Amino acid sequence: MPAEAPFPDDEPRIKQLLVLCELPQEDITSEHLHHFLILKEKREIIGVVGVEVLGRFGLLRSLAVHPKWRHRGFGLHLIERAEEYAASLRIEALYLLTMTAEGFFARRGYQRVERTSVPARVQATAEFRSLCPVTAVCLVKHFKPHPFGQSWPGGN
Repeated sequence: MPAEAPFPDDEPRIKQLLVLCELPQEDITSEHLHHFLILKEKREIIGVVGVEVLGRFGLLRSLAVHPKWRHRGFGLHLIERAEEYAASLRIEALYLLTMTAEGFFARRGYQRVERTSVPARVQATAEFRSLCPVTAVCLVKHFKPHPFGQSWPGGN
């Protein structure tokens, strides 16, 4: 199942999936969706991930797979595509906050860091300031940009 860029009318269904998966969605706008990727089965959105672009840093956010579609590799596929996208933008490090998926991300090379050590631009996001609790684990993955400059499906 190929990952694709969302259409503007996908926004409500993306937010519904995030609510179902108990992830913040209050700050997501159509501008954010330019940096999101979805998986669909027919017209149902079964997975989503986004990268909030903050200069040379990115905030990996909103990784969600519908509960009935989990354990099939879709989350891993979405993370790989998000990382490729971040690298194509020459993002040097992806940060994220999680309450439940530290092990999943650790297996993908993300390392735990103190929230206070995160660049100011990342700390200034709504997700860091108010949407995720202070008890959320902060993780980072550093990587080199992709040499071929791949782009997100559908461009942006």
